[in-house]
Amino acid sequence: MMAMKRAIVLIAGASLCLLACAHAPTQPGERADLVRNAQATLAKMEAKDPSLRPLIDNSVGYIVFPAVGSGGFIIGAGAGDGVLFEHGQVSHFATVEHLAAGAIAGGQRYSQVVVIKDPSALNAMKSGRFDFGAHASAVIVRTGAAATATFENGVAVFQEPIHGAMVNASVGGQRIRLTL
Repeated sequence: MMAMKRAIVLIAGASLCLLACAHAPTQPGERADLVRNAQATLAKMEAKDPSLRPLIDNSVGYIVFPAVGSGGFIIGAGAGDGVLFEHGQVSHFATVEHLAAGAIAGGQRYSQVVVIKDPSALNAMKSGRFDFGAHASAVIVRTGAAATATFENGVAVFQEPIHGAMVNASVGGQRIRLTL
C-alpha cells in the first residue's frame, strides 16, 4: 500500500513538473520552427478532413498545437506550445496546459486545433480570462468531423493522435495562455 502511495505521489509530481515546464518559445528560431510545424499540422489535419477548412475560414481565429503531451496515473497533466492565427496570419504564441484527476492511466501525444468562432471568446483568451473548464471535449479528426462539430463557449477543439494510448475518465480543466 505504501509503495502505491509513493507511486501516485511521484506521478502526480511529474505531472505538475510537466505543467511548470510548459512555455511558449521566445527565441526567433524556435518561433519560426513552431510556426512551420503548426502550418504543416494544419495541412495534415485538413487533408484528413476537408470540412475543417470552411470552419477555419469562417472563424475569428484558430490555434494550432503541433504536439501536446499528456500522461498520468490517477492524476494526469499535459502541455504543449502552439500558434494563434487571425485571418491566416500569426498573431500570438500559445501554451495549452491541462490537469485532471480520476480514472487515468497512460500517456499520449497528439496535435490539437482550437477553432475560435466568437470574438468574445478570442478577446477572453487574449486577456487571460478564458478557461475550458471540465466540460470541454475534442473531436478526433476524420472525414466530415468538422462539418458536424459543435462549439462550446465559442470554441471547437479537434485532435489528431500522434502516438501513445491513454484511458481517461476524469474531471479536469484546460487553460490556454497567449504571448506576443
